[in-house]
Amino acid sequence: MSGTVTISEAPTTGIGKLLTENRFFVPTHQRDYRWNEDRVKKLWDDLTEAIERKDKFYFIGLMVFMRELDEKLRVLDGQQRLATTIIIFSAIRAWFGTVEAVAGNRNEATDIQRDFIGRSDYGESDVQPKLALNLNNNDRFQRYVVRGSPLSEVKKERATLSKNAPNFDLLNAIVYCHERVAEIATKAADENAAKEYLTTLIKFLRDSVVVVRLTVPSQSNAFRVFETLNDRGLDLSAVDLIKNYLFGLAHDTSPNMLQQVEHRWSQLTHELTDVKEADFLKVYWTSRYGRTQLDDIFDAVRAEINTGSLAEELTVDLLEASEHFVALDSPDDAVWSPYSPKTRDRIRALALLDSKQVRPVIVAAIKRFSVVEFERLLWLLEVVTVRWQLIGGKRTGAIEINCANLAERIWKRAVTTAAEARKALDSIYTSDLDFAAAFKTKEGLPNNKATYILKRIEIEERQRVFKSEAKELSPDQYLTLEHILPKSPGDEWSKETNDDENLTADCTLRLGNTCMLTEPRNRDAVRKGFDEKKKLYSESSLLITKKVAEYNNWGRDPIEHYQTWLASRAVDVWRYEIAKTEASSEQGQPSLL
Repeated sequence: MSGTVTISEAPTTGIGKLLTENRFFVPTHQRDYRWNEDRVKKLWDDLTEAIERKDKFYFIGLMVFMRELDEKLRVLDGQQRLATTIIIFSAIRAWFGTVEAVAGNRNEATDIQRDFIGRSDYGESDVQPKLALNLNNNDRFQRYVVRGSPLSEVKKERATLSKNAPNFDLLNAIVYCHERVAEIATKAADENAAKEYLTTLIKFLRDSVVVVRLTVPSQSNAFRVFETLNDRGLDLSAVDLIKNYLFGLAHDTSPNMLQQVEHRWSQLTHELTDVKEADFLKVYWTSRYGRTQLDDIFDAVRAEINTGSLAEELTVDLLEASEHFVALDSPDDAVWSPYSPKTRDRIRALALLDSKQVRPVIVAAIKRFSVVEFERLLWLLEVVTVRWQLIGGKRTGAIEINCANLAERIWKRAVTTAAEARKALDSIYTSDLDFAAAFKTKEGLPNNKATYILKRIEIEERQRVFKSEAKELSPDQYLTLEHILPKSPGDEWSKETNDDENLTADCTLRLGNTCMLTEPRNRDAVRKGFDEKKKLYSESSLLITKKVAEYNNWGRDPIEHYQTWLASRAVDVWRYEIAKTEASSEQGQPSLL
């Protein structure tokens, strides 16, 4: 984008006065309210410290607006500070409303509502808010802040949300501000002292919390100013920078294109409701262009995308990729409906293994690989993740670099099969010898990952013993992880712990000290000695659990022996042999891996 930037207004004013004199709205496509509790607390702390020091002003920074035909100000930068300020006023209003209802004093709550939160116009009954937020946040903001629904309702809804949900930070800020006002009132000498302090805070917010208001006359100027400000170090996320840049390119092309781009971005924001947008952005860009640090992506976008049509194409691809990215954590997502149950099992396993580094490969391959090759690729990524990362414990940087390079090559169609991908990942495909050695000493795995390891080995063992008659474990069969030697052994283990005083410290968390049981049997086994546990293990339908019952006693040597046996099976389980994998698939034979 190029052209002259025009600025119509840039006065300095108190943020409370700014609210008194204007009405604002956040465009539907702008990011959600995202100030976490630490940011809200920092603002409160700064305000109270400034008041205690008797500072004449507290500078809260630059805000950028565009005036619309109806005289409302479109918020281009500053919504977090504006919204938080109104939330503070709302919390103070609620406190005054409570005490005034009892005391019958002058209605300060009404004045706060009228000046800083929202008021009814002459001849109208509906409250016109000082600020309207975006599509995700506005309903809650109007209900809980402008209209002031009970705090109990805010807490009740907050308890139902994940921390990445669009309204979690908003509701959390409301609760925090109410609690902060209540704390001020509680610490005051009496009710009059509390009123005096809160009145001082209101006046400080109105007159002394200073903001520079930058108003631009047109949307074209707005996009250019916004980009220029960010070049000067304005603290905005890469996602916001890219969004605004793409909107600017679309705007310069046609109003219709801008409308389409804005609509897709709104869909994108909705799709990413429960994930971090920055995580998606890094995975997406890496899947197309290779390894790129988050802070460098905006510059990379500007280098690659320089026309409105390219901006439109990018938003189309971003939206589709966001659906694929979200589906990586949901094996039952509709994205996987064209694929076999085996694919969904692979997605479930990779989500459990939590290897973020392989995600760019998947996001690239889902658009480039056939269904069969995509399924093989998922197994390859699972094998590499287990060998290199989960069991090998090797650095994630190497797997990130290799997978980023592979993703880019897949996207550019330089790699078109899982066999070619296997060769590309050769440097991080841990050898059988090294994998077995690492497995023999592995300890400290989280329960869900240790269970995953044992379940995969159980399936392999069933195939080895029963061959063509082997049956998979039922997906509905509930299994729990059993530490054979308990983490806190009782008197039942006195012989073993007396004979080896370091046994508990050295061996409790070893993978070889674990087996699987069904939940009821697990409750029965927890505190028993080994002789009693053996009886339960011997009755298990799980082959590798029965294996534990073959030992006469349970101590350091049996644990090491059993873990070595597990390692020998693991080498066969997590293996990607190109010819074998492709042959079994072509012959239509079911794989239990």
